[in-house]
Amino acid sequence: MTVPKSKRHKSRFEVFHNMQALQKELVKHLMQDFGITRIADLGEAQFLDLKFERAINLCAEIVGDIHRANAMYVSNMLEYEERRLYQDKAIGNCVVLKQELQSIVDIISGLNLNKYKTSIELIEKEIHLIKSWRKSDLRLKKKLTTG
Repeated sequence: MTVPKSKRHKSRFEVFHNMQALQKELVKHLMQDFGITRIADLGEAQFLDLKFERAINLCAEIVGDIHRANAMYVSNMLEYEERRLYQDKAIGNCVVLKQELQSIVDIISGLNLNKYKTSIELIEKEIHLIKSWRKSDLRLKKKLTTG
């Protein structure tokens, strides 16, 4: 039995939900691991400050690109291409974020790798979700080219 549209619960857009979970997880782990009490020397502190800021900025860029892509009501090929560009930027930033985390884990000794393994898995999931979203947009492209 189908539920009338007016009574359906609003579903969460999984791409956004996953990115929010990833951002929360990363900030929590980065703040725990890179807190002032852990830092031994000024060079390490500066490195970690830069990496922490970079990771936070990348998360913000990913969220922004996803929101911009989702906010577009695509009615022509130019808008379709622009939406796809935002999706591609979000994927690219996910890859860069993964590389940034990997460089932190490689350089700083004594980190709990399991914590960051979860974050990297969430990044992989985010990439997969965005690619799936992009793939579903191909139907939209077919409508635009035939219509």
